[in-house]
Amino acid sequence: MRAALVDASRYQGMIDAAKIKAAGFCGIVARCTIGFLQDGSSIGRGLDFYRNSQQQARDNGLIFGGYHVLWPENRNPIREAQNYAASAGITDLDVVDIERMVGQTARSVIDQAQILINEFETLRGRKPIIYTGSWFWDGPSYIGLVTPAGWEQDYVLWEAEYTKSIPRGGIEPSLAPTGEPADLSDGFGGWKFWQWTSGGKPYGVQSESLDYDIFNGTEEELRQFLGLTAPSPTLQERVVILEREASTRGWNLAP
Repeated sequence: MRAALVDASRYQGMIDAAKIKAAGFCGIVARCTIGFLQDGSSIGRGLDFYRNSQQQARDNGLIFGGYHVLWPENRNPIREAQNYAASAGITDLDVVDIERMVGQTARSVIDQAQILINEFETLRGRKPIIYTGSWFWDGPSYIGLVTPAGWEQDYVLWEAEYTKSIPRGGIEPSLAPTGEPADLSDGFGGWKFWQWTSGGKPYGVQSESLDYDIFNGTEEELRQFLGLTAPSPTLQERVVILEREASTRGWNLAP
């Protein structure tokens, strides 16, 4: 069975990762930064929602990733990468979201994207995963006139292609596609992740719906791909481990 993940941002509110895990998901990817801002487009939001998602994932033994949205209007991709690196903390994967023009030319967007991902790799010590959709990447109304850019083969693709949209907020994880995306972004060597709906049932969140993703492999294969071992123990499991060790060593944990 393909590993399932969810996307989260401030729009989902403070999440309950235990409910997300119980619904069959093995990971959460949360928006950390967009352009020069932290966790969304509203000034003053800070990182409250992102940090909650990060801690919730850790406490429940889930894979955790952060993502950054390129905002080409800034014309300063290096500063954007620095903003993410200073904000993200410990993650299992990093994602660069490329799906905005913001009044810029196709050439400006693709050039900024390349600078951004190069800086990401320098600052984070690993290549980011590229999130985009063929509608944007290949579309002549967006950046399709200057793609493929030539560097895509060196990066993992997270394809955004929705197979189901309604009923919004009523789509179950069991409806995840078993085939392949109909149209992959040109230049990439296949896909590893696929965001297949934005209408998922809102397990463990405060919004009306949730973005669902799949990895092209099992959870074990996903962990191997990310260089992870077995799932980290949850907070409850760590308490049990500590209590067992205390009993073995004769420690008194009473306050």
